[in-house]
Amino acid sequence: MGVSRLDVFYRRLLLTKLFIQGWGKPDDLKRIFEFRKIIGDREKCKELVTKDYPVFIDKVEEQSDCRIHNGYFISPLEHILPGILPKESVKARFQFIVPRKWKKHKPVCIHLAGTGDHFFWRRRTLMARPMIKEAGMASLLLENPYYILLLRILVNNS
Repeated sequence: MGVSRLDVFYRRLLLTKLFIQGWGKPDDLKRIFEFRKIIGDREKCKELVTKDYPVFIDKVEEQSDCRIHNGYFISPLEHILPGILPKESVKARFQFIVPRKWKKHKPVCIHLAGTGDHFFWRRRTLMARPMIKEAGMASLLLENPYYILLLRILVNNS
């Protein structure tokens, strides 16, 4: 199936360069809509990712108040719907910041990157470390997938 005329017309009207190559392959969009039915069912969704799903830790940094685990995992969506993710999104990188003395209930806050939050530094320094000091709470910082690509481009061009 080719590109729709409406899609081509709409792209010409856009002032920005977002979605200039269309919204994706029609077959991929159908797969995503079918997958929505699965994740909408709580019982089916529980079985999508096993409890022993592999997570890899590259490095552990010892700090005075915490340990910082740098690691990654392959997105489970890559196994469930192969080829649906852009290659930059297949490997998810993270930092897991754990207090040296973790409380009995082991609370964890997940921090997603906001606009302009390219790396871990801001969330680690301004949110995760203070949460350790104030509440003994660990933090999981997920990296936005395209920022690592941006970093590689900047390093290679300098």
